Amino acid sequence: MAGAARPKTKAMALKELNIRNFAIIKKLEIELDDGLTVITGETGAGKSIVLGALNLLLGSRAESSMVRHGEDQCEISALFDVSKLASVKSWLQERDLQEEYESANGRDNKSYCLIRRIVRTDKPTKCYINDQPTTLASLKEIGALLVDLHGQHEHQSLLRKTTQRQIIDQFADHDDALQAMARMASKIRRLENELATVTGSNTDAGDRMDLLSFQINELVEAQLIPGEFDSLVSDQARLANTEVLQGGIQTALDALHLNDEHNVSTDLGNQIISLQALSEVNDDLLPVVEQLNLALSQIEDSKAEMESALARVESDPQRLQELDQRMELLINLARKHRCTEAELIERLDKLQLEYARLEGLKAAPEKLQAQIEREKDQYYELAGEISDRRQQVATKLSASITAQMQELGMRGGRLEIQVEPQIADDIVVSENGIDHIDYLVSSNHGLPLQALGKTASGGELSRISLAIQVITSEHAHTPTLVFDEVDVGVGGKVAGIVGERLSELGENAQVLCITHLPQVASQGQHHFTVDKVSSSYETYSTLLMLDKTQRIEEIARMLGGKEVTDQTRAHAAEMLSHSQAQIRAAS
Repeated sequence: MAGAARPKTKAMALKELNIRNFAIIKKLEIELDDGLTVITGETGAGKSIVLGALNLLLGSRAESSMVRHGEDQCEISALFDVSKLASVKSWLQERDLQEEYESANGRDNKSYCLIRRIVRTDKPTKCYINDQPTTLASLKEIGALLVDLHGQHEHQSLLRKTTQRQIIDQFADHDDALQAMARMASKIRRLENELATVTGSNTDAGDRMDLLSFQINELVEAQLIPGEFDSLVSDQARLANTEVLQGGIQTALDALHLNDEHNVSTDLGNQIISLQALSEVNDDLLPVVEQLNLALSQIEDSKAEMESALARVESDPQRLQELDQRMELLINLARKHRCTEAELIERLDKLQLEYARLEGLKAAPEKLQAQIEREKDQYYELAGEISDRRQQVATKLSASITAQMQELGMRGGRLEIQVEPQIADDIVVSENGIDHIDYLVSSNHGLPLQALGKTASGGELSRISLAIQVITSEHAHTPTLVFDEVDVGVGGKVAGIVGERLSELGENAQVLCITHLPQVASQGQHHFTVDKVSSSYETYSTLLMLDKTQRIEEIARMLGGKEVTDQTRAHAAEMLSHSQAQIRAAS
């Protein structure tokens, strides 16, 4: 099979989109529904700016120029219903993001995800998921699970080999196998680098081992002790300040106890005697006498403690010199190894591990080579399975795209995707597999197939790209599909077919499409129009959801330009009525 088609159950995700001070948008609040939603408006009104804001929210590059003139920041937020999206709920749960928001939200027993991004003119951007700060990388990750955005210049990327391979792999739906193959290729490359270190760079490995041996011996000879440096600092500070300590303690002893003329102990004792006598007259002094007796007792106790401390303070110049030398050794070693003194033991462990690894590799290159061969055998087996899968998918995808080309105005044209695995003797291990993939196209019946970039015009390339997007979107896992003027370069009957294809996608997914074609606009279940409002002091874009009467007027404008006549209104009403009847019949 060419990959399971999108299930016939709508998993509409994007509920609300709010934009503040982005480009010429001052304030927009959009509530969205399932099915196909079209956005129209005059050229320059800001249609693509709306999706530009959504793209920024989901992780595209931010620039200060995106902020509306005169403001210091812009803010974009979107609320997604993820109740039916197991992969998104799992992603949120792994990061402890889902439950907190659900309990705070209090909405209709559904699971929601709120994404918000703030771009400031003079500070870094801020990103939030469910009101919790997050990284731009996380925004990109969850954005890829929620929205698939196809820009109006998407066809240009179709010429890149990477895009061509990704289209097939997306359609094949073998992500697990691709990830396993990439891990295998990475492991093989790492093993080959180790083997090169052992065999192809013996001199470098030997020199490295000699340096490691010297560094290890130097650290071993230092006889490192955990926590030693902090102890040395403490002892060195004490010995270096012997005279200061002795003088300070002696001064305190004299003042408190030993001075013959006045000392705190004697003076306090005399005052206690005086107050004791006075307390016989005024017993209010008795508590004071008790407090002073307690203080005197503590002062007398301190004498013994200070005398003991003074006795332990000894001048030891030799020990101080030893401490200085030891500290200097550790400081120099730390500087040499670019770490702190406390990290020297950890550094020694790492050097010994590296030495042991190199010694083991140098001793057993044959074992390493045998391991590489085993890993390559597993890689070739998996890469071969992926190649077979790609070839099967390429055949079916080529036929589907060719069929779409006929309906999109390229009668007789065909596209063929060639997947050619490398010859066994020349296989290069790569995360992307062993295949050379080429997209060949013939624009008209009877013309030979040629490389896509050499034969297709810009308009043809755009149509082929649209055909691919419509087909592969049916097999995408993202619930919201966004198309930004992918219908450029088509018109007439082909434009109607483009609208029908987008409407068909809307039966099973949420689809947003910015369009300038009335044939496409009439196919939408929901219709917004963007308008630019100008006054004497500002210009901004507004967004309005249209009712049936307003839709007829807007489609008539798209049909007839500035001059809307009764005839164009009648044509617009007929076009809208016919399209909506088709939608109802299909549902």
